[in-house]
Amino acid sequence: MSQNASVIMTNQSVYINESQYIGRVKSMSAEVTRKTKTLGGLGGVGGIDVPTGKFEPIKASVPFGSLAPKDIRTLNENGGYVKLRFTGVVRMLDTHSGIRKNGAMTTRLHGYVLNPPVPNYDDEQQDYTANISVQFLEVSDSSGQIFMIDFAKGLSFPQLGA
Repeated sequence: MSQNASVIMTNQSVYINESQYIGRVKSMSAEVTRKTKTLGGLGGVGGIDVPTGKFEPIKASVPFGSLAPKDIRTLNENGGYVKLRFTGVVRMLDTHSGIRKNGAMTTRLHGYVLNPPVPNYDDEQQDYTANISVQFLEVSDSSGQIFMIDFAKGLSFPQLGA
């Protein structure tokens, strides 16, 4: 029986273009999907989707609890290209001792904001979710790189085995 488990982070920090954002970014989510080719043929019982080694375009969502003029400027300048870094503390298993300990985890994401923020003029707090077309995505922890996709350089880690 398989079981899905989420990594729970505490003490999260968010940096946009290397400026720390305290209390304004609510979360970040991105979904990575591998491109596949369906294989099957005569005499088979069906088809199977086999990864081709490439990825579908990645979109990330970054909800903001509020927007300040600096946020609007940062997300609009440079053609909407942003570099985000998300860090946090996670509980991880020490494989040598079998004891759980705290470790650091970092996700770096570079890409283009597809829906530039524009201020609303009303009496309510403005919620905004940045939709980002991802060019580079990397997940790492204190042991090193876990996962990476760089569309501009055509690189990924780990590489798809044959």
